[in-house]
Amino acid sequence: MSNDDPTNPFAGLEDQLKLTPQGARAELLDKARRGFCPIRNTFVQHPQAAKIRPSVLARFVTSRQERALDAFLLLHALQPILENEPYPMGTWANLLSGRRPCSTPTASKAFSTLEDMALISRRRDGHRVILTPLREDASGNPWIKAGSDAQERDGYFVVPHEYWTNGYADRLRLPGKAMLLIALKETQGDGHQSFEMALDRAFEWYGISERTAERGFNELNREHLLLTRIQRVANPKLPPGVYQRRYHRALREPFSTIDRKTLQDAAKTRVTATTERK
Repeated sequence: MSNDDPTNPFAGLEDQLKLTPQGARAELLDKARRGFCPIRNTFVQHPQAAKIRPSVLARFVTSRQERALDAFLLLHALQPILENEPYPMGTWANLLSGRRPCSTPTASKAFSTLEDMALISRRRDGHRVILTPLREDASGNPWIKAGSDAQERDGYFVVPHEYWTNGYADRLRLPGKAMLLIALKETQGDGHQSFEMALDRAFEWYGISERTAERGFNELNREHLLLTRIQRVANPKLPPGVYQRRYHRALREPFSTIDRKTLQDAAKTRVTATTERK
C-alpha cells in the first residue's frame, strides 16, 4: 500500500529518525514539569560568615571544565525523572552536544570529573549508568532537591529551562555561563532584582578572574540578557566633581527575577492543584 492509498490505515505516518540535541533536551525537560532547576547558593559562593567565599563554580572555571558544568546543570534539570529512567551514556552524549559535538567517551569523562569533585555518585546497571546527584557544595553529602526541606538554611536560586531550550547553553561559553549563574544567584528572590559587583571583586567573591568576569558579562550583553546601570557616588577621598562608579546589573527575560518568580509560582499552583485532585 502506498501512503496515497485512502484505504491504507497507516497513511501519513513517516519515520522520525532525527532528533537534535536541543530537541531531545526540550522533550525530556518537558517531562520534569517544572520549567526551572533549583541549585543551592553554596554551589556559587559560600555564606558571608565563611573565611573563603569562592565555592565549587570557581573550580569549573579555573580548570576549564565547561562540559562537566553542562553535565552538572543538565543532571539537576532532569530530576526527578532520572530516578526511575536512567539513560545510557550515548544518550547523555547527544544531550550534551551543541556548539561542540560530544562523543560517548567525552560524556563519560565529564561525569567522571563530577564524580571526582564529589558532586555525583555513579554505578553501572547493564548498559545504563545510574547517576545520582550529591550535595552542590561538593561535600559528598546526600542530595535532596533544594527548597524541599523547610528546615534547611541554605538558600537556592533557579535556572529556567530556557537556558537549554532557547540555545543559551550552546551559544554561551564558560565565562558567560559562570557569570549567568552568579547573576542568577545574586538576583534570586523579592527585593533582589539587581546586584552590585565591581570586576576587581570577582576573584575575592567568586574565585573568578577579573578578565573572565568581564568576558562573561560581554557574552551576556551580546545575548541581550543583561541590564547595567552605572551609579555615580560622591566619595570624600576624591576631589569635588570626581565620582566613584558603582556597577549595578540585572538579568533580562527569560532570566529576570520576575520571570523566575512567575515560573516558581506556576509550579506551586500545579502542585497545589494536583494535591487537591488526589
